[in-house]
Formats: sequence, structure tokens, C-alpha cells
Amino acid sequence: FCCAIFAAQFCAPCLTDPSSLCSRDNASPGTTTAWPSGLTIAASFDAGAALEWGTGMGKEFYAKGSNIQLGPGVCLARVPRNGRNFEYISGEDPYLGYQMVGPAVRGIQSQKVIANAKHYALNNQETNRGAVSENVDERTRFEMYYPPFRGAADNGVGSMMCSYNKVNGVWSCENPTTLALELKKWSGFDGFVMSDWGATHSASLAQGLDIEMPGAGYLNNKTLQMMLQRGDLSEADINDAALRILRQMYKVGVMDAPKGAWDVSKITANVTSAAAADSARRLAAASTVLLKNDGGVLPLKPTTKLAVIGLAADAAITHGGGSGSVVPSYIVKPLEGLKAAAPSASISYVSGA
Repeated sequence: FCCAIFAAQFCAPCLTDPSSLCSRDNASPGTTTAWPSGLTIAASFDAGAALEWGTGMGKEFYAKGSNIQLGPGVCLARVPRNGRNFEYISGEDPYLGYQMVGPAVRGIQSQKVIANAKHYALNNQETNRGAVSENVDERTRFEMYYPPFRGAADNGVGSMMCSYNKVNGVWSCENPTTLALELKKWSGFDGFVMSDWGATHSASLAQGLDIEMPGAGYLNNKTLQMMLQRGDLSEADINDAALRILRQMYKVGVMDAPKGAWDVSKITANVTSAAAADSARRLAAASTVLLKNDGGVLPLKPTTKLAVIGLAADAAITHGGGSGSVVPSYIVKPLEGLKAAAPSASISYVSGA
């Protein structure tokens, strides 16, 4: 069946080695730019920064031979200790998310790479994510949780990823209310829905899922044939899934790329550059907001005496864990950076341990 065949061809690397090829590239450390996180870009309140960020990432995904980027993340930060808050470009504000996600999506897709807004929907915590049910009424979903996804859709995002959690007692990736009705019918999203890795619990094409990842435990030919024969699935459901995938591949330009563009072996290529590193540094700086500069303390004077306190100053934290992690090609620790920027200053360091 078309949807299963296209899924296998579309994400073939993920099916062969999902741990190293699809979610991240830690198998080839130092070959991609450690761009600022989505939450960092959100703190810039700058649509131009989001566009530059998306374009830079999309360019490197293309050079790695990938035709889809699993991002940007757009969920709201509702649980302060959520381990994935750093990935999401919405911060705590649905309107901010709506405004910032569009330029990011346009930037990614300008490089012939399909963007993927995630995690739809209500994916607000990592703890117990595979069992928790997020029980939220319709008005709250549309006013608080959906605007960033709507912003992605309004800017032509090609795909979205359904999440691990349940929504009102029903798994996100087989929820006919949130997927088939609210996302595809009411919101008019014309792209395809991909499951998070292992988040599929049934062959739920009719409920709004289009691609199961990373394998085909449910969306396989045998299961789909049985469902067709029983009348649990229609050919229209299958055709719709296939069309949604193909439509985005053509629209973004995946089909127009030259021969060899989507070569899996490119995953090991070094695609970062001095220009990309400079862009990442400028974007991170633009996202650092100075609330008040009492007495004109900044910029620091060359002869300033500085006390640097804390373990993080001499052991840089460059990224969060999981699928949002990138091994950078180089790291400048804060203490090193201060010493380089203010060579005449008197700098004392205490770990504070």
C-alpha cells in the first residue's frame, strides 16, 4: 500500500538504524553546528533571528542528505522541570510561539527540507510520557496549546509529529478528535502526521496518522489489507495519507533536488563552517536579554576586577540531552571566554562546590 511504501522510502535511514541516523548525529561528532536551542531563539523575540536559525539548520540537514528535519519543537512550557522545554520555540506564551515558528519553518523549508512541528499535542512533560493523559478541554486546547502549531501550519509546514502521551484518555497518535478533526479538518493542515518513535498503538490512518516511525509494526501491508477487508479502513484513507506525503515532497522541493542529494552516506559529512558558527554565536547573543544596566556596568572596562563563581563557568553546558543534542566541533568555556574578551582584567575563579 502506498502509505507504507512511501514511509519506507521516505525515512529509509531511520528504519535501518534509528538510533544513529534519524533523531540525531552523535555518531559523527563535531560535523554539525550546535545552533542555539528553540527556547533560546524564543527569548530573542526576533522573527528575523528565527528565520536565520531555521535556514542555517535546514542547509545543514540538506547537506547531510536528509529530506526532513524533526523540528521545530513548539510545545508550551507548562511544567518547569520538563526535560524538553529547551527544545521549544514557544516559551510559555502561545502568541510568541505562533509568531516565532513561522519564520523558522520557512527557513528550514527554503533549503528543500521538510520541517516537522512537534510534539502534537499537549506534550508538556517527559516524566511518564508514555502513559500520562493530558486532560484539557476544547477551548483551552485552541487558545493555549494549538496556536504555535497553527502558526506552523499557516506558514506551510510540511509535517507534524504526534506525541507519546494520551489526550483526554486517547493516545495522541490515534486520537480522531485532535488529529483528524481539529488538526486536519478544522485547522486545514494539509501536510502529513508522523508518529514519535514508538508512539503508534494501532493502524490509525482513519484517525489522522499518516506515517508510523521508526518501523511498520501497525501500518504494514498485511494489517492494512485485513482492515480493508473488514471495512475498518477505506482506500480513501490510504490515498489521503499517500497524497499528504507526496504533496509536501513536491511543494518543498524534495523531488526537484539533483540526483544524489538524499544520499544516506552523507550523514558523516562535515557540514558546519566558520560562517555557521558565527551565525550561531550571534543568534545566541541576540537572545541574551539585559533587563537593566545599572550604572553602565556593561560593557566591562578593561581594568575591571571580576569574580567568577560556579562550576558551570569552567565546564560548559552546551546542549540538553536526547534528540535535541549536538556534539559541537569546539567549545569555549565561559571562564575561557571572559579571559579572552578581557585580557587586562583581574579575574578570580571559585568553583563554589
